[in-house]
Amino acid sequence: MKKLLLNLLIVLVVSGILIAVMFTNQSADEAVRILKSLDYLYISIAFACVVINWIFGALIIKAIKKGMIGKQRDPGGNFSAFLASEFAASVTPLASGSQPALVYILSKKGLDAGVATSIAIIRSFIYLVTELALAVIGFLFMRKYLVQHIPHFYAIFIPTIVICLLIVILFLAFLEKGRLANKIVGLFLLLVKRFFPKKYDDIEKAAAESLISFKEGVSVFKTKPRFWFFAFLFQTMEFLFLYLVPVFMLRAIEGTFDNALPLMVCTSICMIVMSYVPTPGTIGGAEAFARLLITPFFVSSPALPVILIWRVLTYYAKIPFGGICFMVALRGKGAIGKKIKARRTV
Repeated sequence: MKKLLLNLLIVLVVSGILIAVMFTNQSADEAVRILKSLDYLYISIAFACVVINWIFGALIIKAIKKGMIGKQRDPGGNFSAFLASEFAASVTPLASGSQPALVYILSKKGLDAGVATSIAIIRSFIYLVTELALAVIGFLFMRKYLVQHIPHFYAIFIPTIVICLLIVILFLAFLEKGRLANKIVGLFLLLVKRFFPKKYDDIEKAAAESLISFKEGVSVFKTKPRFWFFAFLFQTMEFLFLYLVPVFMLRAIEGTFDNALPLMVCTSICMIVMSYVPTPGTIGGAEAFARLLITPFFVSSPALPVILIWRVLTYYAKIPFGGICFMVALRGKGAIGKKIKARRTV
């Protein structure tokens, strides 16, 4: 918890520096002009796209969960679990806090820890595959435009695609037969035995049970193509609504929808590239890549105010809402009774 708060402090400090720079350099008057002349109807629509993005994120968790637990009662909490995991992702390097937060909250809601882990892993896999596919499809349709208008495009795009593809392959290896999961758990238990020998037996038993439950959850979901379809569909919609945010920003700031499709493609590439910036919330990297890929479409506006508005809508908005969900989950009582495990019947 202390580390999360430290990361959040870093995010706020860097954000404060960005705002200070914006209002102390030569673009300060332009920034004030933009904020005064904004069409707040379209800014509201842009924020509505963000909220819809959150709703689809919760629907993905629900689809995966339903595919695993079958006719058993869904304990709910999908929306709060999603927002809490987004908060944890926002204040940790490389979004590393997202999966643990999601597992923790789903477990408190009544799911078996192994099942919750399998949901988090499959959700991350679907997220990466969809993000990769949309970026590649956008590139294939807009290749000439991207190469002509973005300096050193291939030097940015190709390494990102390779890294993302390698991570997808790693997830496939993790999900395929569970051998990688066995090795990771085995390594974890070796460390426990070395540093916490008195707790080893209890931890080994709990880890073995969770591993069995994790494998069962993955195995069950593999046999549910209908839920895979809906999970991928919801994930695609989640991304598309996120990519629409700068389009409505462009209408709000400059009164036009010109080049909406190229802007969406550049946003998709910006999102996938900046996700590998190793800072809490991709602070610094997100602004740099947005300057390169998004702000050129705002031809009559200085870059910093555009970047700030985009980050407020797509990033900073998650912190208060997700933070509340995260704190409620931490302080709330866990579900009482037998934990819900995966079932093959739908």
